[in-house]
Amino acid sequence: MLPSHGYHGFRSAPRPSGWVQTGERWALWYNGRETASIAPDGGPSVRLWMEGQKMWHVKEVRAANVRQAKRYAERWCAARLYPDLPLREAVARLTDNTPIQLPPPLPGLPPTREQLQQARRLAEAGAAELQRVKEALEPRKPPAATKPRARDPQKARVRAALQQLRRGV
Repeated sequence: MLPSHGYHGFRSAPRPSGWVQTGERWALWYNGRETASIAPDGGPSVRLWMEGQKMWHVKEVRAANVRQAKRYAERWCAARLYPDLPLREAVARLTDNTPIQLPPPLPGLPPTREQLQQARRLAEAGAAELQRVKEALEPRKPPAATKPRARDPQKARVRAALQQLRRGV
């Protein structure tokens, strides 16, 4: 089983480095890509897959256990990835599992007049919309108490006349 050769996660996530375990499988990550993987063989041994700096620097071997496979992979990969360094220093650098810090984003150009105008309009529209939503969410106020209206004496006469007509008087 060949491992995935690169880390395709989001840029915001730290890239793995050093030995990373997923289930029964171990992977050695270097410079954002998997350079070695150790997987169970189904028996007492494990299968070790390693990749050097070049694509054709690939080696598959079996090891008695995970510890032995890790040690072998560290030395084999370190010798190919850091040929100028002494082996101990190369292994230490390869297995360093401190997450790789990404550089901060480059500063952009200052906003144009149109962009500033658009940002101001959006802010104003957002504030107006927020005010409208707040008003809609407020509980309804009971109607203000109104004074009873003064009765019109003219209407009282008309009403009395209508009542007499209905009674047939």
